[in-house]
Amino acid sequence: MVLLLPLFIPLAGALFVFLCRQPRVVVRAALTAGALQLAAIGLTVYKIHSQGVLTAGRYLRADGLTSFFLISLGLISALVLVYSSGYLRHVPEGRFSSLRWFYGLVFLFLFTMVAVYLSANLGMMWIFVEATTLASALLVGFYNTEGAVEAGWKYLIVCTVGIAFALFGTIALYLAAVKGGVSPESALDWGTLMAAAPGLVGGRELLKLAFVFVAVGYGTKVGFVPMHSWLPDAHAEAPSPISALLSAVLLNCAMYALLRFDAITSRAIGSGFSHTLLLIFGGASLAVASLLMIVQRDLKRLLAYSSIEHMGIVAIGVGLGGALGLFGALLHTFNHSIAKTFLFFTAGNVRENFGTLRMERIRGMARSLPWTGSALILGALAITGMPPFGLFVSELLILTGAFSTAHYFIAVLMLAAISVVFGALLHHFQHMLVGQPEDVPVPQPALQASWFVVMGVCALCLLVLGIHVPAAFAAVLHGAMAVLQPAVLQP
Repeated sequence: MVLLLPLFIPLAGALFVFLCRQPRVVVRAALTAGALQLAAIGLTVYKIHSQGVLTAGRYLRADGLTSFFLISLGLISALVLVYSSGYLRHVPEGRFSSLRWFYGLVFLFLFTMVAVYLSANLGMMWIFVEATTLASALLVGFYNTEGAVEAGWKYLIVCTVGIAFALFGTIALYLAAVKGGVSPESALDWGTLMAAAPGLVGGRELLKLAFVFVAVGYGTKVGFVPMHSWLPDAHAEAPSPISALLSAVLLNCAMYALLRFDAITSRAIGSGFSHTLLLIFGGASLAVASLLMIVQRDLKRLLAYSSIEHMGIVAIGVGLGGALGLFGALLHTFNHSIAKTFLFFTAGNVRENFGTLRMERIRGMARSLPWTGSALILGALAITGMPPFGLFVSELLILTGAFSTAHYFIAVLMLAAISVVFGALLHHFQHMLVGQPEDVPVPQPALQASWFVVMGVCALCLLVLGIHVPAAFAAVLHGAMAVLQPAVLQP
């Protein structure tokens, strides 16, 4: 029941909001289901860390890595639901883009991502990663504009092609497992594969081929360069709460799948091959995204390229390996999720007030929208890794890991890219904050209480993790590390 609850609640929530007709009832039902889902995730995490690995039959499994990613999903989804209650108050009923469609699709999206985290079978995990695309494509095109529909189709096609590569990788891993003596019935069970991995060395070439396909396939969903083309369009056209979910939760979901395969490959044939591939994809994503941020004109596209950059940093941390690299990479996924949620919520408020996200048309925000302007400054400092915010700690850990393992080129690339990103954000945001407003919002919508709540929670998390990682959260991180690299020393 502990593992079934986080799967049942979003399905029930989706069904209930689809049946509701009154907008006020839809919002209350969505918030209630969100609170229940957060409680169910909390119970699951508690059971994992008090009882160890949880299983339910052959297909559901939860361990320390699962609990870490579930915490991020539960927190971000709760913040998104609270923020959406105010952000979507002007959406009219009677169209496809209505409140009940929005919340219903969000809960279906959450169900697919929870199912990815709880899948014990790599084949079933692939199915649900593909299902995340199907569940979220309609949310990308929620506004039904020409640009939104085009972005939704592009997202659907590119990610589906990418996930097809991941399927080929999964099949290759299955063949390597069967060749290594694993029974066909268990050849995609992650726990069985981890136990049998040292005996799969005879299928070395198949394992390498499998990881190449998986890195390209799931890397498409992560947003690695050069498979990233869907991400800026999807983030720019989706509603701001959905952009937050895509950047802060969906990218982590694909990275989670990639981490599961990397653990098996590293245990079977050593980490050299898979980690080198991750360093290549991570370095390319970091370099290309940081440069493209300079020339962006749309605020949400700018934040989308920032997501590509940060997932590149996570890939570099995993590719470096060791205690510092892996700890920093996992911590960075959480820090990035909080910071990017903060910034996409801010972008939503900018759009609501100015009616546009074209940065050249936004001026004088510090004077006309002081709270939103302050949030933009705070988010920019956090996302660029300035102290005392959490991303400073995780980036410093990854940089230390790069220097300690003599990956000097990677360390210099990271420092250069972070400097470019800081300069790009400074250039764009200073023009938005100062000067005389061209389009003064008339009338100016009052800030919703929900906006202050979610922004306060995000800011608090970023500050706390930048000053000191709480012992309980550090224990969760160590539990996730132990799943991926059982022999690695904890930092």
